[in-house]
Formats: sequence, C-alpha cells, structure tokens
Amino acid sequence: MKTKTLFMMRKLFATICLLCMISSLSYAQNFRYGFTGGVNLSKPMGDIEPQCQAGLLLGAKGELGIPSVTKDFYTEFGLHLSAKGYKYEYGTNGRYFTENLNYLVVPIHIGYKIECSKSVSLFANVGPYAGVALWGKEKSYRDGKKFHTESDIFSGEYGYKRFDWGCGFNVGVEYAKHFQLSFGADWSLMNVSKANDYTYKNRSFTFSLGYIL
Repeated sequence: MKTKTLFMMRKLFATICLLCMISSLSYAQNFRYGFTGGVNLSKPMGDIEPQCQAGLLLGAKGELGIPSVTKDFYTEFGLHLSAKGYKYEYGTNGRYFTENLNYLVVPIHIGYKIECSKSVSLFANVGPYAGVALWGKEKSYRDGKKFHTESDIFSGEYGYKRFDWGCGFNVGVEYAKHFQLSFGADWSLMNVSKANDYTYKNRSFTFSLGYIL
C-alpha cells in the first residue's frame, strides 16, 4: 500500500512538472528567473526530540505568470541545495551528535502577489516539493570536541532513504520587482528512515533573500 501511494505521488509530481514546462512554452514572455540564498532551521518530526540545527539554502528559482487566470497568480519553481538535519544531546560530559543531510530539492508552488505600491508587493505561495539526498554525515562530539565522523549514513537497515517529498509554503515581500525577502517552511510527508520501528520526517523553516532578474 505504501509503495503504491509513493508511486502515485511521484507520478503526480512528474505531471505537475510537465504541465509547468508546457505552460512555460505558452507564456515565455511572463517568465522571470533569479537566485536565492538563506538559512534553514531544521527540526525533524518523528521518534526523536532533537534540537534545531542551522544549514544553508542556495539555488536558482523561476517565476511564471499565469495571465489566463489573473496577472496576480504565478507558478514558482526552483532547484535548491538544502542542508537539513538536527542536533541531539545525550549522556554526560557534553556529549551530542549532529546529523547533516544535504538535499537537492525541486519545489513547485502556486503563488499570488498583491501590489502595495509601484515598488513594494506582498506574495505567498504553496505547493509540493521533491528532493534527493546527495550526501550526509553524522558527527559525534564530547566536551565540545569532535571525536568521530560517519559519512556512510544512507546504507544499512538503520540508514536514511535518499528520496524525500512533501509540501511547503513561502510568504514575503518584493521590492523594486527584483529583491525578495521571505519566510517559508517545508514538511516532509515521507518517513526517510529505513528502520521499520523508527519514524523520521524532515521539517525545516527558512529565511531567505532572493534576486529576480
């Protein structure tokens, strides 16, 4: 049942991507692109009570207007390198470890903009995302000093699955049609833990600054 659901969600995501590509050919004059960067504050959900961990978000983004609906609606999509994970303290002597999972993420969002003045607009967008983990590390610390690093965290029955998908949103302000300051969040809808008796779902909150050409 889980395999069938995952297959259907992947098929749905691929369909959305295809529709966006077709739309971009029809409304190329309404297409804008640029770059974004910011900070992720990650705190996963599941069978763990971790602390937040900060990581970088870097990538490219595009906006495609939907004039057939209204000039205020648009489709936003991107290609982001997103660092996720968590910090977990245990035992005594200042022992803790960090999990670092670095994903290549493709979000597909539907958005709406409200023009407040000639220079300032407010915007919000929401939609699904899909990601694949490119690499990751587990680092163990004692008394603030690192004493062990594990790079192979995706193999074995207690490792992590590389594929992830979920949903997210962004809200923010755009200045002079180019600069964007936004706050967003992503929630995974997939358990990325390989262990049958353990649940781990990514969750992150993002503060980012973008520039649209």
